Amino acid sequence: MALLLAGLCGPALSLGAAGSSPPEPVLAAICYHRFGLETGKDPYRISLARLAGQLEWLRANGWRGVSLTQVAAALDGDPLGLPPKAVLLSVDDGYKAGALGAAVFERYGFHAVYFVVPAMLGNRAFLSYDDLRVLEAKGHEIASHTLTHPDLAKVPQGMAPRAYVRWVDHELLEPKRLLEAALGHKVADLAWPYGAYNPALVAAARRAGYRQLWTVTGGLNSIRTLDRLRLRRILLMGHPSLDAFARRLSGLPLRESAEGISEGDLIYRSQLPLHLAIPKGLRVALGGRILPLNPSGGVDLKTALKNGFHYLSIAQESGLSHRQTPVLFQIAPDAWKPYFDSLVAEGFPALTGAPLVPSTSKPATRPRDP
Repeated sequence: MALLLAGLCGPALSLGAAGSSPPEPVLAAICYHRFGLETGKDPYRISLARLAGQLEWLRANGWRGVSLTQVAAALDGDPLGLPPKAVLLSVDDGYKAGALGAAVFERYGFHAVYFVVPAMLGNRAFLSYDDLRVLEAKGHEIASHTLTHPDLAKVPQGMAPRAYVRWVDHELLEPKRLLEAALGHKVADLAWPYGAYNPALVAAARRAGYRQLWTVTGGLNSIRTLDRLRLRRILLMGHPSLDAFARRLSGLPLRESAEGISEGDLIYRSQLPLHLAIPKGLRVALGGRILPLNPSGGVDLKTALKNGFHYLSIAQESGLSHRQTPVLFQIAPDAWKPYFDSLVAEGFPALTGAPLVPSTSKPATRPRDP
Protein backbone atom coordinates (compact mmCIF):
# COMPACT_ATOMS: atom_id res chain seq x y z
CA MET A 1 0.00 0.00 0.00
CA ALA A 2 3.02 2.32 0.01
CA LEU A 3 2.30 3.69 -3.46
CA LEU A 4 -1.34 4.24 -2.57
CA LEU A 5 -0.50 6.21 0.55
CA ALA A 6 2.20 8.18 -1.23
CA GLY A 7 -0.30 9.21 -3.85
CA LEU A 8 -2.98 10.09 -1.35
CA CYS A 9 -0.68 12.28 0.64
CA GLY A 10 0.89 14.05 -2.32
CA PRO A 11 -0.16 17.49 -3.62
CA ALA A 12 -3.59 17.56 -5.19
CA LEU A 13 -4.75 19.51 -8.20
CA SER A 14 -7.09 22.37 -7.47
CA LEU A 15 -9.89 24.13 -9.30
CA GLY A 16 -9.29 27.85 -9.10
CA ALA A 17 -9.09 29.36 -5.65
CA ALA A 18 -9.66 27.12 -2.68
CA GLY A 19 -13.30 27.25 -1.63
CA SER A 20 -14.68 28.45 -4.99
CA SER A 21 -18.07 26.98 -5.89
CA PRO A 22 -17.81 23.93 -8.14
CA PRO A 23 -19.85 24.15 -11.36
CA GLU A 24 -21.32 20.69 -10.75
CA PRO A 25 -22.67 18.87 -7.68
CA VAL A 26 -20.08 16.79 -5.82
CA LEU A 27 -19.84 14.61 -2.74
CA ALA A 28 -16.64 14.77 -0.72
CA ALA A 29 -16.01 12.16 1.96
CA ILE A 30 -13.25 12.65 4.52
CA CYS A 31 -11.61 9.83 6.47
CA TYR A 32 -10.26 10.53 9.97
CA HIS A 33 -8.89 8.08 12.52
CA ARG A 34 -7.92 9.66 15.85
CA PHE A 35 -7.93 13.07 17.52
CA GLY A 36 -5.73 14.54 20.22
CA LEU A 37 -2.11 15.60 20.68
CA GLU A 38 -0.27 15.51 17.35
CA THR A 39 3.12 13.78 17.24
CA GLY A 40 5.49 12.80 14.46
CA LYS A 41 5.03 9.15 15.45
CA ASP A 42 1.28 9.17 14.73
CA PRO A 43 0.42 10.76 11.36
CA TYR A 44 -3.23 9.73 11.79
CA ARG A 45 -3.88 11.71 15.01
CA ILE A 46 -5.24 15.18 14.29
CA SER A 47 -5.58 17.83 16.96
CA LEU A 48 -9.02 19.05 17.91
CA ALA A 49 -7.94 22.58 16.99
CA ARG A 50 -6.94 21.43 13.49
CA LEU A 51 -10.25 19.60 13.16
CA ALA A 52 -12.15 22.70 14.24
CA GLY A 53 -10.31 24.76 11.61
CA GLN A 54 -11.23 22.26 8.90
CA LEU A 55 -14.89 22.18 9.91
CA GLU A 56 -15.04 25.97 10.08
CA TRP A 57 -13.54 26.13 6.55
CA LEU A 58 -16.08 23.59 5.27
CA ARG A 59 -18.99 25.52 6.70
CA ALA A 60 -17.69 28.90 5.50
CA ASN A 61 -17.13 27.60 1.97
CA GLY A 62 -20.58 26.18 1.42
CA TRP A 63 -20.04 22.50 2.24
CA ARG A 64 -22.99 20.84 3.95
CA GLY A 65 -22.78 17.65 5.99
CA VAL A 66 -24.71 14.60 4.81
CA SER A 67 -25.42 11.16 6.24
CA LEU A 68 -25.21 7.62 4.89
CA THR A 69 -29.00 7.69 4.72
CA GLN A 70 -28.93 10.75 2.45
CA VAL A 71 -26.28 9.16 0.25
CA ALA A 72 -28.42 6.01 0.05
CA ALA A 73 -31.40 8.09 -1.12
CA ALA A 74 -29.24 9.66 -3.83
CA LEU A 75 -28.02 6.24 -4.92
CA ASP A 76 -31.62 5.04 -5.06
CA GLY A 77 -32.56 7.74 -7.55
CA ASP A 78 -32.85 11.04 -5.67
CA PRO A 79 -29.58 12.92 -6.41
CA LEU A 80 -31.35 16.22 -5.72
CA GLY A 81 -31.58 15.11 -2.09
CA LEU A 82 -27.90 16.00 -1.67
CA PRO A 83 -26.67 19.61 -1.56
CA PRO A 84 -24.36 20.72 -4.42
CA LYS A 85 -21.35 20.66 -2.08
CA ALA A 86 -22.05 17.63 0.11
CA VAL A 87 -19.52 16.29 2.59
CA LEU A 88 -19.63 13.02 4.54
CA LEU A 89 -17.32 12.95 7.56
CA SER A 90 -16.10 9.54 8.71
CA VAL A 91 -13.89 8.13 11.46
CA ASP A 92 -12.33 4.69 11.02
CA ASP A 93 -11.49 1.78 13.35
CA GLY A 94 -13.52 2.68 16.45
CA TYR A 95 -10.79 4.17 18.65
CA LYS A 96 -11.84 6.08 21.76
CA ALA A 97 -9.61 8.85 20.43
CA GLY A 98 -11.82 8.94 17.34
CA ALA A 99 -14.87 9.76 19.45
CA LEU A 100 -13.05 12.81 20.86
CA GLY A 101 -14.03 14.59 17.67
CA ALA A 102 -17.77 14.04 18.12
CA ALA A 103 -18.35 17.18 20.19
CA VAL A 104 -16.35 19.26 17.70
CA PHE A 105 -18.37 17.88 14.77
CA GLU A 106 -21.57 18.77 16.60
CA ARG A 107 -20.35 22.28 17.52
CA TYR A 108 -20.01 23.13 13.83
CA GLY A 109 -23.27 21.48 12.79
CA PHE A 110 -21.84 18.22 11.45
CA HIS A 111 -22.14 14.55 12.32
CA ALA A 112 -19.85 11.65 11.42
CA VAL A 113 -19.99 8.02 10.37
CA TYR A 114 -17.97 5.75 12.65
CA PHE A 115 -16.71 2.72 10.69
CA VAL A 116 -15.90 0.26 13.49
CA VAL A 117 -14.17 -3.11 13.91
CA PRO A 118 -16.45 -5.20 16.17
CA ALA A 119 -13.72 -7.64 17.23
CA MET A 120 -11.91 -4.73 18.90
CA LEU A 121 -14.88 -3.01 20.54
CA GLY A 122 -14.50 -2.82 24.31
CA ASN A 123 -10.74 -3.48 24.22
CA ARG A 124 -8.58 -0.87 25.93
CA ALA A 125 -8.19 1.93 23.37
CA PHE A 126 -11.44 1.12 21.58
CA LEU A 127 -15.05 2.15 22.02
CA SER A 128 -17.67 -0.13 23.57
CA TYR A 129 -21.14 -0.90 22.28
CA ASP A 130 -22.51 1.50 24.90
CA ASP A 131 -20.26 4.21 23.46
CA LEU A 132 -21.67 3.50 20.00
CA ARG A 133 -25.21 3.88 21.30
CA VAL A 134 -24.29 7.25 22.82
CA LEU A 135 -22.81 8.40 19.52
CA GLU A 136 -25.96 7.36 17.67
CA ALA A 137 -28.14 9.18 20.19
CA LYS A 138 -26.21 12.36 19.31
CA GLY A 139 -26.90 11.93 15.60
CA HIS A 140 -23.76 10.11 14.44
CA GLU A 141 -23.90 6.86 12.44
CA ILE A 142 -22.25 3.46 12.88
CA ALA A 143 -21.12 1.24 10.01
CA SER A 144 -18.87 -1.74 9.34
CA HIS A 145 -15.08 -1.81 8.86
CA THR A 146 -15.04 -5.66 8.73
CA LEU A 147 -14.74 -7.95 11.73
CA THR A 148 -10.98 -7.85 12.46
CA HIS A 149 -9.59 -5.26 9.98
CA PRO A 150 -7.65 -7.61 7.66
CA ASP A 151 -6.35 -6.95 4.16
CA LEU A 152 -8.99 -9.05 2.43
CA ALA A 153 -7.41 -8.55 -0.99
CA LYS A 154 -4.32 -10.52 0.07
CA VAL A 155 -4.71 -14.29 0.07
CA PRO A 156 -3.26 -15.75 3.30
CA GLN A 157 -0.40 -18.13 2.60
CA GLY A 158 -1.48 -21.77 2.51
CA MET A 159 -5.22 -21.07 2.58
CA ALA A 160 -7.35 -23.08 0.13
CA PRO A 161 -9.72 -21.19 -2.21
CA ARG A 162 -12.89 -22.46 -0.49
CA ALA A 163 -11.50 -21.54 2.94
CA TYR A 164 -10.61 -18.09 1.59
CA VAL A 165 -14.21 -17.59 0.48
CA ARG A 166 -15.49 -18.59 3.94
CA TRP A 167 -12.98 -16.27 5.63
CA VAL A 168 -13.94 -13.28 3.49
CA ASP A 169 -17.65 -13.97 3.97
CA HIS A 170 -17.18 -14.21 7.73
CA GLU A 171 -15.24 -10.93 7.85
CA LEU A 172 -18.11 -9.23 6.03
CA LEU A 173 -21.17 -10.97 7.50
CA GLU A 174 -20.21 -11.22 11.17
CA PRO A 175 -19.71 -7.47 11.81
CA LYS A 176 -23.15 -6.81 10.31
CA ARG A 177 -24.69 -9.44 12.58
CA LEU A 178 -22.95 -8.15 15.72
CA LEU A 179 -23.66 -4.47 15.08
CA GLU A 180 -27.27 -5.04 14.10
CA ALA A 181 -27.90 -7.16 17.21
CA ALA A 182 -26.29 -4.57 19.50
CA LEU A 183 -27.74 -1.43 17.92
CA GLY A 184 -31.16 -2.71 16.91
CA HIS A 185 -31.14 -1.55 13.30
CA LYS A 186 -29.78 -2.51 9.90
CA VAL A 187 -26.08 -1.88 9.23
CA ALA A 188 -25.44 -2.05 5.49
CA ASP A 189 -22.46 0.19 4.78
CA LEU A 190 -18.79 -0.83 4.65
CA ALA A 191 -15.40 0.87 4.50
CA TRP A 192 -12.56 -1.34 3.23
CA PRO A 193 -9.61 -1.71 5.64
CA TYR A 194 -6.48 -0.18 4.05
CA GLY A 195 -8.70 0.78 1.12
CA ALA A 196 -7.88 -2.67 -0.27
CA TYR A 197 -10.54 -4.08 -2.56
CA ASN A 198 -11.08 -5.55 -6.02
CA PRO A 199 -14.09 -6.81 -8.06
CA ALA A 200 -14.04 -10.19 -6.31
CA LEU A 201 -14.35 -8.54 -2.89
CA VAL A 202 -17.07 -6.24 -4.21
CA ALA A 203 -19.00 -9.37 -5.23
CA ALA A 204 -18.62 -10.78 -1.72
CA ALA A 205 -19.74 -7.51 -0.12
CA ARG A 206 -22.83 -7.37 -2.30
CA ARG A 207 -23.62 -10.96 -1.41
CA ALA A 208 -23.31 -10.03 2.27
CA GLY A 209 -25.91 -7.30 1.82
CA TYR A 210 -23.90 -4.09 1.89
CA ARG A 211 -25.45 -1.15 0.03
CA GLN A 212 -22.50 1.28 0.07
CA LEU A 213 -18.80 0.44 -0.29
CA TRP A 214 -16.32 3.16 0.71
CA THR A 215 -12.66 3.38 -0.30
CA VAL A 216 -9.78 5.74 0.51
CA THR A 217 -8.72 6.24 -3.10
CA GLY A 218 -9.18 9.99 -2.79
CA GLY A 219 -10.86 12.51 -5.04
CA LEU A 220 -14.44 13.75 -5.14
CA ASN A 221 -17.56 11.84 -6.15
CA SER A 222 -19.74 13.28 -8.90
CA ILE A 223 -23.29 13.28 -7.50
CA ARG A 224 -24.69 12.79 -11.02
CA THR A 225 -22.79 9.52 -11.45
CA LEU A 226 -22.53 8.13 -7.92
CA ASP A 227 -21.34 4.51 -7.81
CA ARG A 228 -22.40 2.66 -4.66
CA LEU A 229 -19.60 0.11 -5.16
CA ARG A 230 -16.79 2.70 -5.47
CA LEU A 231 -17.49 5.63 -3.18
CA ARG A 232 -14.35 7.70 -2.75
CA ARG A 233 -13.00 9.06 0.52
CA ILE A 234 -10.09 11.42 1.15
CA LEU A 235 -7.71 9.97 3.74
CA LEU A 236 -6.30 12.65 6.06
CA MET A 237 -2.88 11.97 7.49
CA GLY A 238 0.37 13.81 8.09
CA HIS A 239 -1.27 16.79 9.85
CA PRO A 240 -2.20 18.73 6.68
CA SER A 241 -2.28 22.51 6.69
CA LEU A 242 -5.60 24.22 6.08
CA ASP A 243 -4.44 25.18 2.57
CA ALA A 244 -3.56 21.54 1.83
CA PHE A 245 -6.92 20.44 3.20
CA ALA A 246 -8.70 22.96 0.97
CA ARG A 247 -6.79 21.80 -2.11
CA ARG A 248 -7.90 18.21 -1.50
CA LEU A 249 -11.52 19.34 -1.80
CA SER A 250 -11.16 21.56 -4.87
CA GLY A 251 -10.26 19.20 -7.75
CA LEU A 252 -13.34 18.08 -9.71
CA PRO A 253 -13.68 14.56 -11.18
CA LEU A 254 -12.82 13.97 -14.83
CA ARG A 255 -15.67 13.87 -17.32
CA GLU A 256 -13.97 11.15 -19.38
CA SER A 257 -11.81 8.19 -18.40
CA ALA A 258 -8.91 6.23 -19.80
CA GLU A 259 -9.66 3.04 -21.71
CA GLY A 260 -8.13 -0.12 -20.31
CA ILE A 261 -8.39 0.56 -16.56
CA SER A 262 -11.07 1.48 -14.04
CA GLU A 263 -11.10 2.26 -10.34
CA GLY A 264 -10.62 -0.92 -8.28
CA ASP A 265 -9.44 -3.10 -11.17
CA LEU A 266 -7.78 -6.47 -10.57
CA ILE A 267 -4.93 -7.16 -13.01
CA TYR A 268 -3.16 -10.50 -13.08
CA ARG A 269 0.55 -10.55 -13.79
CA SER A 270 0.03 -12.46 -17.03
CA GLN A 271 -2.05 -9.50 -18.30
CA LEU A 272 0.98 -7.18 -18.16
CA PRO A 273 2.07 -5.12 -20.00
CA LEU A 274 -1.33 -3.43 -20.16
CA HIS A 275 -1.98 -0.65 -22.65
CA LEU A 276 -4.10 2.31 -21.53
CA ALA A 277 -5.67 4.59 -24.13
CA ILE A 278 -5.50 8.15 -22.78
CA PRO A 279 -7.87 10.81 -24.16
CA LYS A 280 -6.11 13.87 -25.53
CA GLY A 281 -5.24 16.49 -22.96
CA LEU A 282 -5.03 14.09 -19.98
CA ARG A 283 -1.89 13.48 -17.92
CA VAL A 284 -1.15 10.22 -16.12
CA ALA A 285 1.01 9.70 -13.03
CA LEU A 286 1.79 6.47 -11.21
CA GLY A 287 2.72 6.85 -7.56
CA GLY A 288 3.37 10.55 -8.14
CA ARG A 289 5.61 10.07 -11.21
CA ILE A 290 4.40 11.23 -14.62
CA LEU A 291 4.16 8.41 -17.17
CA PRO A 292 5.39 9.26 -20.69
CA LEU A 293 2.98 8.77 -23.56
CA ASN A 294 3.98 6.13 -26.11
CA PRO A 295 3.81 6.78 -29.90
CA SER A 296 0.13 5.75 -30.00
CA GLY A 297 -0.74 8.41 -27.41
CA GLY A 298 -1.37 6.02 -24.53
CA VAL A 299 0.68 4.59 -21.68
CA ASP A 300 1.69 1.05 -20.75
CA LEU A 301 1.63 -0.54 -17.30
CA LYS A 302 4.82 -2.58 -17.46
CA THR A 303 5.70 -6.02 -16.17
CA ALA A 304 8.12 -4.44 -13.66
CA LEU A 305 5.21 -3.35 -11.45
CA LYS A 306 5.25 -5.17 -8.13
CA ASN A 307 2.34 -7.27 -6.89
CA GLY A 308 0.01 -5.29 -4.67
CA PHE A 309 -1.85 -2.00 -4.91
CA HIS A 310 -0.89 0.97 -7.03
CA TYR A 311 -2.28 4.45 -7.33
CA LEU A 312 -2.79 6.04 -10.75
CA SER A 313 -3.69 9.72 -11.07
CA ILE A 314 -5.34 10.85 -14.32
CA ALA A 315 -5.58 14.63 -14.57
CA GLN A 316 -6.68 17.33 -16.99
CA GLU A 317 -5.51 20.92 -17.05
CA SER A 318 -7.35 23.53 -19.09
CA GLY A 319 -6.44 27.09 -18.24
CA LEU A 320 -7.26 27.61 -14.58
CA SER A 321 -9.48 24.51 -14.48
CA HIS A 322 -8.08 21.30 -13.03
CA ARG A 323 -9.78 17.92 -12.93
CA GLN A 324 -8.42 14.72 -11.45
CA THR A 325 -9.57 11.14 -11.03
CA PRO A 326 -7.49 8.77 -8.88
CA VAL A 327 -7.52 5.08 -9.81
CA LEU A 328 -6.57 2.33 -7.38
CA PHE A 329 -5.73 -1.02 -8.98
CA GLN A 330 -4.25 -4.31 -7.80
CA ILE A 331 -1.57 -6.43 -9.48
CA ALA A 332 -2.05 -10.04 -8.33
CA PRO A 333 -0.06 -13.20 -9.02
CA ASP A 334 -1.77 -15.61 -11.40
CA ALA A 335 -1.81 -18.21 -8.62
CA TRP A 336 -4.47 -16.14 -6.82
CA LYS A 337 -6.98 -16.35 -9.67
CA PRO A 338 -8.84 -19.43 -8.30
CA TYR A 339 -9.33 -17.62 -4.97
CA PHE A 340 -10.83 -14.48 -6.51
CA ASP A 341 -12.82 -16.46 -9.07
CA SER A 342 -14.35 -18.40 -6.17
CA LEU A 343 -15.52 -15.16 -4.55
CA VAL A 344 -17.20 -14.02 -7.74
CA ALA A 345 -18.77 -17.42 -8.39
CA GLU A 346 -20.47 -17.80 -5.01
CA GLY A 347 -23.91 -16.42 -5.79
CA PHE A 348 -22.77 -13.43 -7.84
CA PRO A 349 -24.08 -11.70 -9.89
CA ALA A 350 -27.45 -13.37 -9.30
CA LEU A 351 -27.17 -12.75 -5.53
CA THR A 352 -29.87 -15.33 -4.85
CA GLY A 353 -27.99 -18.03 -2.96
CA ALA A 354 -27.65 -18.18 0.80
CA PRO A 355 -24.27 -17.04 2.15
CA LEU A 356 -21.75 -19.66 3.14
CA VAL A 357 -21.70 -20.65 6.78
CA PRO A 358 -18.86 -18.58 8.25
CA SER A 359 -15.84 -20.23 9.76
CA THR A 360 -14.47 -19.30 13.16
CA SER A 361 -12.50 -16.06 12.89
CA LYS A 362 -8.91 -15.68 13.97
CA PRO A 363 -8.15 -13.86 17.24
CA ALA A 364 -8.41 -10.13 16.73
CA THR A 365 -5.31 -7.98 16.68
CA ARG A 366 -5.01 -4.22 16.87
CA PRO A 367 -5.71 -2.86 13.36
CA ARG A 368 -2.90 -1.21 11.46
CA ASP A 369 -3.80 2.16 9.93
CA PRO A 370 -5.51 3.18 7.80
